[in-house]
Amino acid sequence: MTLKNTLIPIGILAVLVGAYFIFAGTFVQAPVTDLDATPQNVTLSGTYGCLPHMDTSGPQTMECAFGIQTDNGDWYAVNFGASADAMNQFQSGEHITAEGFVVIKEALSTDQWANYNMKGIFTVTKMLESGPAVQGKLNINAVCEGALAYMTFTDGASAHAFVADCKEGKHPEVIEQYKLQMGLGDGAAI
Repeated sequence: MTLKNTLIPIGILAVLVGAYFIFAGTFVQAPVTDLDATPQNVTLSGTYGCLPHMDTSGPQTMECAFGIQTDNGDWYAVNFGASADAMNQFQSGEHITAEGFVVIKEALSTDQWANYNMKGIFTVTKMLESGPAVQGKLNINAVCEGALAYMTFTDGASAHAFVADCKEGKHPEVIEQYKLQMGLGDGAAI
């Protein structure tokens, strides 16, 4: 083999390796910022109730994972830690204020919470106050659409038809069940 025959494959290989590094450098992704998995000490105030599901378009189940909807609308699963019996003292719809730690959803090591529309898990360390939900007017849209999370439908069209009928007053049991779950008296009206 001559020197010319040896240098040609080495030259081609060098050009290919150089081209790889040039093109690979142009496709470098922006660095992914790390999520802060450190529990954050916070005080949350909001309404205790069932976490909303991420997907409400298909069949729905009747289970209820308890959480708190903060006054600004964000949902957090609630963990009472070693005192799991503490959750029995609250009624759905009750307004609570508590101190504790929040771990964001993305930092959880389980996909158990993937089905719920929530920001993270709030572990309560100290209750500051709790009381009945505010009395007042009910939002019929929220009541009827919220009922979908606890019902089963064969398809999305059936669910939409149910909501439309509910808004027209054809399902008064949904409103009564909502009042019961939220601890609202007869003073709450649409």
